[in-house]
Amino acid sequence: MAGNDVRGEPFVHQRLVATIKITVPSSELVKRRHDERLTLLVEVRNSAGEPFRNYGRLDLENVKPEQKRSDAEFSWDAFVLPGQYQVDVALWDKKSGEHNFLRRRLRVNAYKNDPLPAMWQGLDAFEFWSTKRDGPEFIFHSDIDGRLNLPLAARRPVQLEVLLDLTPSAKLFRGNYALYTEYLESALPLFKAFSQIKVANGSSNVAAVDIVERRIAFEQSDGKDLDWPSFSKVLSPQNGPGLVSVQALKNREQSPVYLREEIVRRLSLADGPAGTAGERPLHAFVLIGGAMDLYLFPKLPEVETGWDQDSVIYYLQLDSDQREITGAASRVEKMLKPLKIHTIHVATAGDARRALARVLEEAGRF
Repeated sequence: MAGNDVRGEPFVHQRLVATIKITVPSSELVKRRHDERLTLLVEVRNSAGEPFRNYGRLDLENVKPEQKRSDAEFSWDAFVLPGQYQVDVALWDKKSGEHNFLRRRLRVNAYKNDPLPAMWQGLDAFEFWSTKRDGPEFIFHSDIDGRLNLPLAARRPVQLEVLLDLTPSAKLFRGNYALYTEYLESALPLFKAFSQIKVANGSSNVAAVDIVERRIAFEQSDGKDLDWPSFSKVLSPQNGPGLVSVQALKNREQSPVYLREEIVRRLSLADGPAGTAGERPLHAFVLIGGAMDLYLFPKLPEVETGWDQDSVIYYLQLDSDQREITGAASRVEKMLKPLKIHTIHVATAGDARRALARVLEEAGRF
């Protein structure tokens, strides 16, 4: 069994991940090829004795004699909390009734210098993933019920807006859904994490924006867990970069101005437009998206909302490994002047965690 010691580094979902692997020798498979199946049962217990269980099954009817060098591997992935675990695995041959048993210790190290040490408070110690391993559902991990502990407590009311750029730009992704999926692998977990912020004094809203099509693809404002069945519909391949509208093709020079217009619109609808600056609610935006180098930035007058002293924008730019992408953060900042905007470059899970900590801390003391 592999994985007896897990490094304390967060995964993109801001959780630690453990993998349990079991290898069944090919000789055993060939010898039992006339049996119906092999079943593996796995049980993990934390230091408090709490059990977490899963299983795997291998049908033997397709095993051939020539597969003498092809071992079978079972594996389970799970989100885990730091600590010591006991892992028990039982192997059972249904037809012969034979069984085997294995016990190992698993240690999950703590995350050093954690900027959000209470983030995992209230979570189960061991949360097995589903067997599905591809598509938006796996990227988002809709199979996991645990919610991160991310309270936002502020001295004045806060209206939090989390905006995800879901634009399937044919120019940026070159019509390739695989490249778009790579973007989603970073963007969706970050969007999910920020959507779990609990505003103690105020409200929260999450939305997915299509800048080129100039529309809101998805929105939710009840402060509950993201409505995955509804949200998943905007993530299907039919909505990917391979599908470009006629209007988008006409506008060969694509611009992110709709993003500015949407932020201004939301500020205009904010509660408490009257009053002294610094005494009104804080309108905090978290914008999650890729670099905007390939967009055209037209010359625009400064934004006039009256909220420049009572609003803040955090632009979380997901850094790309494409060499031609260098980042147009300065132009995004200029487009939104005089609104306060802070650009945070996110390339790793650690960057994302520090970004969460910064938004919680700064929005709480504005």
